Amino acid sequence: MRKEISMGKIFGFLSAAVLAVAMTSSAQAANIYGVSNSVRVLDAVDTPHAAEVGAYEYIYDVFMDAESQFANMQMGGGGFDAGGIINQHPFSHGSDTGILTQKWDGYSADSGIKSWDLSAYGSYNSGGAWTIPGGYGGIGEGVINAWHGTGDYEGSSSWAGVDPKFIGPGQVIDMPGSGGTGDAFNFNNRVTTGTNYTGLVFTVRIVTKQAPGTITFRAYSFNNAQVYTNTMVGPNAGGPAVPEPSTLALLGVAMIGMMGLIRRRRNG
Repeated sequence: MRKEISMGKIFGFLSAAVLAVAMTSSAQAANIYGVSNSVRVLDAVDTPHAAEVGAYEYIYDVFMDAESQFANMQMGGGGFDAGGIINQHPFSHGSDTGILTQKWDGYSADSGIKSWDLSAYGSYNSGGAWTIPGGYGGIGEGVINAWHGTGDYEGSSSWAGVDPKFIGPGQVIDMPGSGGTGDAFNFNNRVTTGTNYTGLVFTVRIVTKQAPGTITFRAYSFNNAQVYTNTMVGPNAGGPAVPEPSTLALLGVAMIGMMGLIRRRRNG
């Protein structure tokens, strides 16, 4: 005998499911958190730099939820070799010296960015579109932000009001508490105005031949000395992005052998 299910029960079940999801999402929310925007293996169409072909490209986004005093953030841990990335561009700005400038924030997306700060970013806002700084062209230098438009980032139109603002490059450091050596990038926020922001505040591009694994996002806020952490998809030391030539050769031989076997069976 078929058991009838009333629409009221179905609606009640769906409502409970939606509420459970909402509660789970709320429980996972943090004032500062990082997410993996995209991961892909680059080919010659994706990048003009031969050294990047066959490597993994990781795009990370950082969001705020009613947070203001964003002091700094780190990405790494788990054996990640932060000094082994391919898109390096040594750069200094004030007291910050590092190797990673392919990053974007409210300041790079603002039309009021100062001329002397342009080269601190992979590209910057010029007339509402991303523009590569003059003189850039080598690996680890200029790249158009293909993941977000200039209006996607939280910030204001004034120089001092753009918060957070990561002018300095990514610095290779030891991830706090990981015990690693050079296993993280650190980004210092140059301005904290006290204005609360909710939404996208930062994007960074990392290119490496390390295989996918996990990476820890860690951020420090002056608000009650709060530390926020979460885990993202990320480089894990030990594995190449693509098979070695010898492995590809073995795979090719195996495929040829299988095709011959299938052909003989069909002809038999």
